[in-house]
Amino acid sequence: SPVSLTDPPQISRWVTLSGIEVPIGTTDGPGNGEWEPFAGFSHTPQGAALAAITQSVQLATASDRTWPTILSGVAAPGEGRDLYAAHRGLVEISGTDPEMVPTIVGYTIGDYSDTTATVDIVQRFSDDSLASSTTQVVWIDGDWRLNLPSDDTATITALDALPSELVNLEETR
Repeated sequence: SPVSLTDPPQISRWVTLSGIEVPIGTTDGPGNGEWEPFAGFSHTPQGAALAAITQSVQLATASDRTWPTILSGVAAPGEGRDLYAAHRGLVEISGTDPEMVPTIVGYTIGDYSDTTATVDIVQRFSDDSLASSTTQVVWIDGDWRLNLPSDDTATITALDALPSELVNLEETR
């Protein structure tokens, strides 16, 4: 049967990572808790989307002590992961600014195959502005993992309105 890129995942609950709420699916993942790198996603567009959302927020908000463990657990090996590690090791992060913390609204899937997916994560900020963050995940060793960029390609786009093809997650909160 054909896969649907617009069917929403079933959400069991939302968990907060450094002030940012992320959705936890009932069957699409992650299959573990937020105290370890998110893993255990279904091999579906919904699993890919939940991996992109939860893993990118978990990595972005990881503490100076935990980021190496989170990075090795959520990111695919390669130049992008190595570059991230080299840059992340140079900075200290002391938390998130509540005024700057986005709310995850939903997502759209730009491309999807059995081995890779491009997910645009739509976020709303405290001033009601919207942005989309493009995140790529790859299917490796039976799970979705972040495919971190190896160049300085812009991955954040300001939006004037919600995309028409948005898979809206706000009602599941």
